[in-house]
Parts: sequence; structure tokens; C-alpha cells
Amino acid sequence: MEENNTAMMGQELFEHPKKQHKTYGLTALDELGQRIGDPEAFAEERADADQVAAMEEALEAYPDSALTFDEDADAWIVGAEEDIERMFADREAFLEALLNDEDPGI
Repeated sequence: MEENNTAMMGQELFEHPKKQHKTYGLTALDELGQRIGDPEAFAEERADADQVAAMEEALEAYPDSALTFDEDADAWIVGAEEDIERMFADREAFLEALLNDEDPGI
């Protein structure tokens, strides 16, 4: 079963990373994510008041979910922490297989 998931990930990874969110049960924060803006602004403690307010709004709207930035999809996403970690791990496994000249299961 895990191999099928990697195959699906492989096909979507390079073509449509945003489609992975649905596959893994995650939600992209479209408009709200745009308001949150650049994730580096938070890492570097330079987020403005509007960005902080948008982040707080997201955390309040999804209190039981993890919130993170998906660089490949250029989107803020929310969902179960395990599902987010699994998506990122599956991407990494696919890329690792390519780098090692292995069949990633496409």
C-alpha cells in the first residue's frame, strides 16, 4: 500500500503539488494564507500586525490542526500533523529514489 502512495506522490509531485493536499487530507489557506504572507517574516520576527492577525485568525479557525507553509505549493496549509509529516516524507522518499537512480514507482 505504501508503494502505491509513493507512485501517486511521484506523479503529482512535479505536476501539481497542490493536489497533494486533498490526497493527504490537508487544507490550503488560500485568501487567509495570502494575508499571512511570507513565512520568513515570522522566522525572522519581522511580520507586520496584519500578518500576525491573519496567523492568529488561522490558528483560531483550525485549533486542532497544525499550520505550516508548503514551499512546493507556495501555500499555507493546515491539517493533522501526522498527515503533513507524511506528505513531506513521501515527497522526500520520491526525490531520494530519483537521486539514487531507483524507480520511484511512477
